[in-house]
Amino acid sequence: MLKKEKKLIITYHTSNMAFATEKVCKEAKIIGELISAPRKLSADCGISYATDVGNRDKIEEVLSKNKIEYDRIVELEV
Repeated sequence: MLKKEKKLIITYHTSNMAFATEKVCKEAKIIGELISAPRKLSADCGISYATDVGNRDKIEEVLSKNKIEYDRIVELEV
């Protein structure tokens, strides 16, 4: 059985914002990946970005600086 770990999950209303997040996070050297949005969160576009919970402050700063709109940011075991 796979062990679940807590991740920071960002959901979006549009897939464009999810792809933009992936791009700016790579540039900022934030390790993460696009994943299917967990059903518990039911993102509008079906895509979310997952990263370590310790990246919260840095990722919020990067999203704000790049004017990337998101639905919400939550900590969730995935």
